[in-house]
Amino acid sequence: MCTWPKGGQNEHFKDHWQYMYFNECMSGFEWQAAAHMIYEGHDQPDLLQAGLAVSRAIHDRYNAALRNPYNEVECSDHYARAMASYGAYQAACGFAYHGPKGHLAFAPRLDGERFKAAYTSAGSWGTLQQNRDGDQQVATITPRYGRLRLKTIGLAPLEGIAGANVEVTLGDEVIPATIERVEGQAHVVLNDDVVIENDATLTVAVS
Repeated sequence: MCTWPKGGQNEHFKDHWQYMYFNECMSGFEWQAAAHMIYEGHDQPDLLQAGLAVSRAIHDRYNAALRNPYNEVECSDHYARAMASYGAYQAACGFAYHGPKGHLAFAPRLDGERFKAAYTSAGSWGTLQQNRDGDQQVATITPRYGRLRLKTIGLAPLEGIAGANVEVTLGDEVIPATIERVEGQAHVVLNDDVVIENDATLTVAVS
């Protein structure tokens, strides 16, 4: 949690109850650090591996064979701070969502060639999928519950893919769209807002 280099030699050491935290493990803080390292690991592989190592260490400490894996005991049972673990999941997916703007983005940190993960939004939850084959990248967004309104879709950097052409379809319907580079991502801009209903699939093919 923290260090006090002078330890007991610090005359104020015993005057502050907070000092007792220096030797404690709190997974809420550990998950935040892991998530941050994974986020930064998009161009720093060592940080990505460090973030994954921290995640694994937490998982091993709260071994599901020994205790409830959904109860990372801290100040008490079922302490809410451990929910910071979701940040590591979002970081690994490179997930971003802005409901009012109708923006959803994902940039897998682990395997951009064959990727599939769950997502949640303001009014839906479902799956994101990305596959790369040669000079083409295909991404799909499928709500399994609810409705998802989109205007822009951010995709991972398209190394080796020109990214000049984009084709968006919703089922059999072709959706007019353009593509542009924004902060290292490919942003697919739909001409009009699109609402994806439960179990329909929006497909974005970039080449």
